[in-house]
Amino acid sequence: MFPVLAGLILALCTSRTACETATLRFLGQTNFVVNESSTTVVRLVVERVGDPVNVTALVLLEGVDTGDFEAINAAAFLLSSESRKTIFIAVKDDDLPEADETFTFNLTLQSSSNGVRLGAPSKATITILSNDNAFGVIAFNSDVVVDELRGRNHVVPLTLIREKGTYGTVTVNFQISEGPNPATDDLSPDRGKITFPVGHAVAQFTVLVRDDQIPEDDEVFAVRLTGVEGGALLRADASSIQLRIRRNDSPLRFAQSAVAVPESAGVIALNVTRGRWTEDGPLVGSVDTEVSVDYMVVSGEGLGSATPAVDFLNLQPVRTITFPPFVYTTNLLFKISDDEVPEIAESFHVVLLEETVVGDAVLVPPNAVHVTIEPNDKPHGVLSIGSGAVIRPITINEDLTQRFEGIVIVRNGGSYGSVSANWTISRNSSDPTPVSDDLTPAAGTVRFAAGQVTAVVPLNIVADVVPEEAEAFILQLLPSSVTGNAEVDEPMEVTFYIQDSDDVYGLFRFDQEKEQSVQSQPEGRFLSLHFLREGGALGEVSMALTALYIPAGPLDPARARDQVLNVSRNVDVVFAGERTLHVILPIRNDAFLQNGAHFLIQLDSLDLVDIDVPIPSNSPRFGGPLNLTLTITPDIANGEIGFTSNTTVVLYEPDDNSSSTVNLPLRRDGTDGQAEVFWSLQPLGANRADITDEDLQPVSGSVIFLSGQSDASINFTVMADDIPEVNETLLLTLDRSNVKNQILKTGFTAREIVIVENDDPGGRFRVLEGEAVELHVVRAQGQLLKQLVRYAVIPSGHAEFYGATGILEFKPGEREVLVALVARPDEVPEVTPPKETSPLRMENISKTSHSSLYLTRYDKSLKSPNNFYSFFI
Repeated sequence: MFPVLAGLILALCTSRTACETATLRFLGQTNFVVNESSTTVVRLVVERVGDPVNVTALVLLEGVDTGDFEAINAAAFLLSSESRKTIFIAVKDDDLPEADETFTFNLTLQSSSNGVRLGAPSKATITILSNDNAFGVIAFNSDVVVDELRGRNHVVPLTLIREKGTYGTVTVNFQISEGPNPATDDLSPDRGKITFPVGHAVAQFTVLVRDDQIPEDDEVFAVRLTGVEGGALLRADASSIQLRIRRNDSPLRFAQSAVAVPESAGVIALNVTRGRWTEDGPLVGSVDTEVSVDYMVVSGEGLGSATPAVDFLNLQPVRTITFPPFVYTTNLLFKISDDEVPEIAESFHVVLLEETVVGDAVLVPPNAVHVTIEPNDKPHGVLSIGSGAVIRPITINEDLTQRFEGIVIVRNGGSYGSVSANWTISRNSSDPTPVSDDLTPAAGTVRFAAGQVTAVVPLNIVADVVPEEAEAFILQLLPSSVTGNAEVDEPMEVTFYIQDSDDVYGLFRFDQEKEQSVQSQPEGRFLSLHFLREGGALGEVSMALTALYIPAGPLDPARARDQVLNVSRNVDVVFAGERTLHVILPIRNDAFLQNGAHFLIQLDSLDLVDIDVPIPSNSPRFGGPLNLTLTITPDIANGEIGFTSNTTVVLYEPDDNSSSTVNLPLRRDGTDGQAEVFWSLQPLGANRADITDEDLQPVSGSVIFLSGQSDASINFTVMADDIPEVNETLLLTLDRSNVKNQILKTGFTAREIVIVENDDPGGRFRVLEGEAVELHVVRAQGQLLKQLVRYAVIPSGHAEFYGATGILEFKPGEREVLVALVARPDEVPEVTPPKETSPLRMENISKTSHSSLYLTRYDKSLKSPNNFYSFFI
């Protein structure tokens, strides 16, 4: 008995000693620092040292799954003949900003069978570096437009935004440059540094706009971000903005610094300008606001000084000069007093006062004018018609004017005593109609009181509702009628006009009582436009209009297309006495009219064809809107035919040798006319030769849209069989239409159709709980490039298997990679119905692919490669 017991104890010890000599551990590198990328794969090598026994190893993520890896566990099965296996841990690329993250993966044993123990190292760390702009992308918020404030500096806030992540403290440098002059002349500071504290996404800094009292046009500076620290980046398209200082400090000045006038000059005008450095120079500074300035008159005492109220008189009621917006010139009027006392030259000054400037303006030289009065002659004055009436034709609008006081008689020389002269008005034509039919009075007397140097001839304009052409009149001063020892000199007559009235040549508009439309008739399509001529109908008038066809979208004339109308886009329509005119613009038969497109009709100009007018006329003219939009509706539009979707159609082979009909809808956007669309089905992919008429039919055909019909469908039948098949892919395309003005809709002319694999093409396998299965993934054909392959067991892989998802890496020249799966023990009773399986699917995720990937069984007897297998537990 003792020898037997001793032998049993020795056998047990010998068995235990042999089992404990095998150790499982990581081999090689166990600490990794990687970037977040869809192509980042970490290779962990599991090594068994000691006795050659079978062992199953698991690699599991320690802690919570944060979604940073394609799979958080993997399995490796080592046969007794193998000493090591490689496990791939793939990093998942997401769009979340993240700082550096470190993860630990633990090596564990599936079970303690064979007495294998876990050795060191059994932990591996993977650090994923900060990614997706964790520290942010810095950009400006928007351009800035500011004003230079008068009398004080202007603080302007600028905003930076920090997009993406807000980790860490980030500093950004800025610099202002590229202005019309150095930035420091107008701005402070011209450079600096801005800080974003941790967690802050917005930062503001300020720039001071200096008040420099210098007339300037718009000044545009570039504010650029010149560098960033703290791990952030600059957004390329928003790392600079424009800071525009609006034009400012409009210059105020006299047109001349000195003026010499005779004592008989009467009323003189001292010209004051704003907005120009010189009298005829370009505008500078702001001119869109009101500005004002006070002035003072300075005259000395004694010889050579003009005496106020004796030698000259300030005719302004107040001593403030005001410029409304966009007014650039005004006059200070002074009456030069004439006397009969011989005098030497006398002078006075008019000075603009800088401290009284109100508004966005500054004084520039000359801000004073020296006026010299020469000795006097002709003390009673010389009467003549004001030169302005001679230089520019005087025109009177009968429709707007009841009383006209635009003809001025001036008294040059002296203004001593009261004087007068008679005037008369006559027609400057052969028209025998009395002048009084158009204006009154036809004659009168102009009178000047002592010291008065200007007077007007008042005219009352007779208003009527009769359309009339322009009429010319002549006003004459009568030298023989002068009183008060005055004289009459040239110009003694002036021609003036009463303009054409009451729209004598017509008021043109779209006829709102009639329909403006796009029409489609059996004989063709055309634009139907109606126009109306109101007022007078005198003369032949040519109306120029533009007809533009603009596709659906923004109503922008720049998007207009030609070759739609049968005429030019520029059309001349002639009214020869007609009150209404119907214009038809034909549309080309082969033109494609898109649903939702527009015809834009613009009225451009009106010209008298057969009448020459002596002065610019008030008519012909347009009344009402100058453009009209006609929309192409579906009943007028031509067909734009396409599928209602361009997504892939997934079909399933029907069961029990039956068939199913597939209906794919078509939509025609525009229903004018009949159209026939031809379609065809073409197999795709490596197994396209396996697709036959026994899978589906027909493989080609046509669909007819009747006039007014917008919806139709393509129908074909999918038939069942019991032949195992992998995915079968076909491309359904719309090939052509039978008429030119029915087109195929871009982007919606093809549908990919996939008949899902059926009848278990990859076979079925049985795996017991706790067991491991190992699959060989073989790369066929080219092996020159690195390739990554994602795999997953569905539908419930993680619940049933360790290593159910992951990434396989094929290095250049590497032909075969192993996949290990371990069924999880769950102590739940389960059945093995034939169709409750977990297929393993493979997907090529490399950015470029030049070779085919196949999944083959380790059993070399299986000849046909397949891309998935079915498992059941």
